[in-house]
Amino acid sequence: MSKNDDSTDSIQEWLSSHPEHGESVELSVIIPAYNEQWRLPTTLIDIIDYLESKHSKYEVIVVDDGSSDDTEQAVRKFERICAHIRLVRLPNNYGKGHAVRTGMLSARGKYLLFTDADGSTPMKEIERLRRAIEQGGADIAIGSRAMESEDTHVETVWHRKLLGRVFHFFVHSILLPGFHDTQCGFKLFTRPAARFVFGRQRANGFSFDLEILHLARKAGLTISEIPVNWTNVAGSKVNLVTDAAKMFRDLFIFRIRNSGITRHDFQASPAQQETSSP
Repeated sequence: MSKNDDSTDSIQEWLSSHPEHGESVELSVIIPAYNEQWRLPTTLIDIIDYLESKHSKYEVIVVDDGSSDDTEQAVRKFERICAHIRLVRLPNNYGKGHAVRTGMLSARGKYLLFTDADGSTPMKEIERLRRAIEQGGADIAIGSRAMESEDTHVETVWHRKLLGRVFHFFVHSILLPGFHDTQCGFKLFTRPAARFVFGRQRANGFSFDLEILHLARKAGLTISEIPVNWTNVAGSKVNLVTDAAKMFRDLFIFRIRNSGITRHDFQASPAQQETSSP
């Protein structure tokens, strides 16, 4: 065999290991980013290295939510060397909920994960969530920093933990009883579940997690909460006073807004109909 034949085989092997443009992929990873030029590159490296080691057919969609720093340029560098990276640039800063929704509704994956730009939850934690869906039959699997587990560890600061417990008390009492942690930015969805909840989500701010979980529960979707490793990374965009007040208000808005959602709405949704078709 000639050197040219070896080269051709090598190129063909590489091409066949990557999805063609427009082809369905196994996993879509959505990352909302606002002024994340410093924290995002390390997160992208972690995601790419992990998924490449698994030989996954994947895409990573970074939704730049109107950043005023060099977030766009940072992602463009990754786009040039990795065909799986795609940047969606929003003209204004609409909010995390809007950015995640934009990415989710443009994603092509069989499974769709959204994760935070700071990389506080390592990408390898997705295996815990996938087991809950593939083996446990869940429609949605959410990472949890509040559930105790012998093989997970959470590093946080005391004031975030204290405020989180206070907020959780109201979430549990008013909207979503039974959950330990609704705000961890590491959530995995089947495609039908993602299309349904994000197609109806209207919250643009940090409270969007509450709305999508409330929509999912009203529609009878199975949600598994899974303990994950998590480390607090400095630079959070959440204002623990003003954003917490808005999220508290939204608890009542979501309860009223989504009161009419039923299991039938999910079963009749286009994504579920497509999945159920022979």
